[in-house]
Amino acid sequence: MLLTRLFALMIGAFLVMPGHACTIFVLTDAKRTLYFNNEDYSNPATRIWFLPPSQGYYGVAYVGFNDDWAQGGVNTAGLAFDWVAGSKAEYVPDPKLLTVRGNNSSNRMLESCATVEEAIAFYQKYREEGFSYARIMVADKTGASVIIGVRDGKLFFDKSTKSRGFGYGEKALGEHLAKAPAASLRGGLPILQACKQDGQYPTQYSSIYDLRSGDIYLVSLRNGANEVKLNLDRELAKGGHYYDIPALAKGGTPAPLPLSRGMKRFLTDGYPAIPDQEPTTTQRFKAMFEGHYTGTVKAEEFTPELWQLASARLKEIEEEFKKWGKIWSFTLVERKEVDEQKHYRYLVEYEHVTILHLFVLNDQNKLAQGKGEIWEWKSK
Repeated sequence: MLLTRLFALMIGAFLVMPGHACTIFVLTDAKRTLYFNNEDYSNPATRIWFLPPSQGYYGVAYVGFNDDWAQGGVNTAGLAFDWVAGSKAEYVPDPKLLTVRGNNSSNRMLESCATVEEAIAFYQKYREEGFSYARIMVADKTGASVIIGVRDGKLFFDKSTKSRGFGYGEKALGEHLAKAPAASLRGGLPILQACKQDGQYPTQYSSIYDLRSGDIYLVSLRNGANEVKLNLDRELAKGGHYYDIPALAKGGTPAPLPLSRGMKRFLTDGYPAIPDQEPTTTQRFKAMFEGHYTGTVKAEEFTPELWQLASARLKEIEEEFKKWGKIWSFTLVERKEVDEQKHYRYLVEYEHVTILHLFVLNDQNKLAQGKGEIWEWKSK
């Protein structure tokens, strides 16, 4: 395990799947606009979840896998997005671009934008490093769409008001679009089927959003294109919840499941503070962190195995901590014992980021494990 994972798990901006491109397209006419997606990957554990509007954010539905990372979604204003991974481009975001609150920029975009033009303005303001290996298509209920990616080291914004798309099934998609299919469920289903991927990274689900009615269709292309119909407003009226997509595909209406912590809008929504019965231990962990700013980390705090890893890269960790800024708060959110080891989780608010940290003490009260599990960058 890399030492930087001891105190923060620093990964990319979003969990699209490089090299296993999906297919996305929009069909539009004067009356309707529908957004279609084939999600291709090896993981069959797929989900759809719903976040009601709050704090100035639109209500949304997201689709993705059991890592609770949104691959695509639709909002109550009739705006939708999805990503296609697999492109490669040299890209360094303009340093003038701001950091969005949280980690998934497309979530913040969907929750705060109503039109394609607003989405373009969003990405002209906020950074998204994932454009170096993926492109996004955003569409609104008027039929307008934009594909955003990188060309010659800079972002491009390819706008249109016509039916179009791209991705894994691009050749078949082009052949079908040339026939001017109707902007309807029946017009798009044959295209989804023609663009379906098999093999190691098959199409796990297909999602369709009617951007004017708010109807959502989930389709299993492996089972004779059986479809499940939901409605965004009706689902949001039930409060925040999710469904496992395979359970929906079996028919009937499964009971809504409570949102997991990772599905909630912000990190602090999922981890309320609990009473701290061991303030001395909390102070000890906080002192360890502060030691990384001053270079005074003590070997006796760690197990020999963990110290062997840590001691080799203390300078690197110290530099990482400087990026996060000073600690503003250190809040206990979970405490339990597992196999004679004590597990503690804290929400640590730094100047620039909030991170959920896990600490594990062994039976000799030595730090046996320490890592950042989830983090949320602050908008700046």
